[in-house]
Amino acid sequence: MEKKSQSKIAKKDSTPEGKKTRNPFLNFLQEFRQKNKGMPNREVISRGSEAWRKMSENEKAPYYEMAKRAPKKRKRRGGRRRGRRMASRSRQRSGSRSSRYSY
Repeated sequence: MEKKSQSKIAKKDSTPEGKKTRNPFLNFLQEFRQKNKGMPNREVISRGSEAWRKMSENEKAPYYEMAKRAPKKRKRRGGRRRGRRMASRSRQRSGSRSSRYSY
């Protein structure tokens, strides 16, 4: 039973920190931030984007692979539209039909 718990711990330790996104540049920037922790955020982004532009396609390849393996975000169902629909239903119920339509 100890082997299973050790292997699970080893798997967790071997994975890099943070969530991976579907955007290769953001994956690169995440690692760049970890390497340059003392730098202000604005400077990290400007230097990181400059470094990204100077990188060759072979150097960028691991970040593209991370992006391919990252899970897709699920879209929320409903959103604002759902709220509007509920509001319109409440307006319909507030008055009787005969009071809304005067002929």
